[in-house]
Amino acid sequence: LASLAPCDKPLYPNNIFKLGCAKQERAKMARVAGKVALVTGGASGIGRACALRLAQEGAVVVVTDIQESAGQACVAAIHANQGEGQFIHHDVTVESEWEVVVAQTVRHYGGLHILVNNAGIGIGGSIVDMTLADWQRQQAINLEGVFLGVKHSIPAMRETGNGAIINMSSVAGLKGSAN
Repeated sequence: LASLAPCDKPLYPNNIFKLGCAKQERAKMARVAGKVALVTGGASGIGRACALRLAQEGAVVVVTDIQESAGQACVAAIHANQGEGQFIHHDVTVESEWEVVVAQTVRHYGGLHILVNNAGIGIGGSIVDMTLADWQRQQAINLEGVFLGVKHSIPAMRETGNGAIINMSSVAGLKGSAN
């Protein structure tokens, strides 16, 4: 995105990201046109931005999250901009939910080409004060959720003949904090 000239008019209303001028964007829109993308944690933040961008570039986007109303709002924004997608309530730590989400995506859209493993949490504070339950919840979402996404998406991607998996992470994985 850095190579795009800034534009005063974002392509999505109320978008904090200025994605470039429409003419420049149209030249890049074919990258994922006709592909089916699954974005976890897509209701807000970086996941929402990824979902909107993929839809803008022509992908069908399945947004998953545990935040029902925000996830529905993300898909409404996709539809308002002539994109195609749906929201599925999804806890990435539950393997059976991965099975359902991937199967429903393939059944409804004919395949899966892109997985954005974005769902993640950070529980702040001192490790001395963190409970084991909080630690386990954080690890289940941030690590096991990614594992389950890859595990269940690869077979569907093999069926479509290709695929791309994007696993998000935090700078906290590279540098610790004082707490």
